[in-house]
Amino acid sequence: MVAARGIGYLNAGTFEFLRAPDGACYFLEANTRLQVEHGITELTTGVDLVELQLRIAPGEPLALRQDDIAPRGHALECRVYAEQPDTLLPSPGTLSTWRPPSSVGVRVDTGVRQGDEVTPYFDPLIAKLMVHRDSRDAAIDAMADALGDFAVEGVATNIPFLLRALASPQFRSGDYDTGLVGELLGRPSGRQ
Repeated sequence: MVAARGIGYLNAGTFEFLRAPDGACYFLEANTRLQVEHGITELTTGVDLVELQLRIAPGEPLALRQDDIAPRGHALECRVYAEQPDTLLPSPGTLSTWRPPSSVGVRVDTGVRQGDEVTPYFDPLIAKLMVHRDSRDAAIDAMADALGDFAVEGVATNIPFLLRALASPQFRSGDYDTGLVGELLGRPSGRQ
């Protein structure tokens, strides 16, 4: 907040930091736009960030303060791609079946529908699947259920890979890093 004020910034944005094991925080970057993960913030705060951004743009004052926002529960996001689940290489084709999951606490952001073609020329992201529950463990279980309910045919998807990640002891415990991706793909991690 101090940094945004210091540069006179008056809209949605994200300031990213890394927290070291000793507790020290290191600034990474500022993104003066909504992040693709804004749905997670919306689920855990109940605040519609897109609506707020549209209100701020023409000069409307912000209708809430930071102290008005109380995060609740846990949310997870999985990006569903038209990719081979064992290599994560693109899998172009036509979505002959497209039935995303639909239940309370599940959000699907997508721009595709049944019959659409996924081409090899663009990012093969087909949906952002988000879940919100009271606890991290419950959110992981809900995500696994939602991925299991996702019906996609005509292209391979990374859903089997995502399910392996959710089931891994490292992810479940929260003790993992980016090397987990290689491990789940059967590649040596290089970690000691």
